[in-house]
Amino acid sequence: MKILKKLALASLAFALSTAAFADEAYDIIQKSSTLKAPDTSTATMMLHNIEKSGQTEEMPMKQYGRTNKNGLIDTVFDIRGPAGKKDTRVLQMERNKREDDRWIYMPKLKQVRRIPMGERYKQFVGCEFTYNDMAVRHVDDDKHEMLEKEVKITVPGGRNYTCWKIKSVPYKKSEVEYSYRIQYIDKETYLPAKIEYFDKKNQNQIMKTYTTEDWIYLTSKTGKKYTMRMKARISNNKTGRETVLEIKEPIMDGPMPDSYFTQQYLSTGKAK
Repeated sequence: MKILKKLALASLAFALSTAAFADEAYDIIQKSSTLKAPDTSTATMMLHNIEKSGQTEEMPMKQYGRTNKNGLIDTVFDIRGPAGKKDTRVLQMERNKREDDRWIYMPKLKQVRRIPMGERYKQFVGCEFTYNDMAVRHVDDDKHEMLEKEVKITVPGGRNYTCWKIKSVPYKKSEVEYSYRIQYIDKETYLPAKIEYFDKKNQNQIMKTYTTEDWIYLTSKTGKKYTMRMKARISNNKTGRETVLEIKEPIMDGPMPDSYFTQQYLSTGKAK
């Protein structure tokens, strides 16, 4: 009887410990995915698409963002080059308790179309980032498990991080291109320092890797302080292709017309 009691107590302690780890992992990812966002933001961005051979394509674009009246994030990406992609524009609008809305304007077809959930795992305008990667994933889209409470990593470029290591498994696997992610969340900033995406067919194989190579604390025009990623890299482990994203000239909390966040702007590139 005493042995049974000890086993029962041990099982209960393990269950409580596992639940506490799960709650802690959830709380960390929730904070990471809901970092304070500015009322408005604008930046010049450069995507460097680097082939395995070393050949590089430069894709400049402008980014406009806002926190809307519901506290959700709207973002526009306006592609400025190269010639075959110039004037492509993407609008992303967060929604509460339902899937986000995303539209793309394709200049060759001169039309705006909605990007359905089944296509959001595809490449963002031909780079290694997907449409899903260009937005923050909701904490409730995944089941989160703490793997390690402290791990030190160094990312390309030499920046060092001390992180929580968390496994995140999507509830709706058909909506993503991977089986699960291992996230390394920086303890100082709560930014994702590194994310490893594991293959659907071979779940022990890392299919691609994301890293935050540089970030800054930025003071806005209104005196508010934000944490901002300035350089990020995503590497395709299967093809050897990479995309490096650099952000320049970020401006927070400046004036911005609502007309940026419309399908009219997508099709014309003009804000009133």
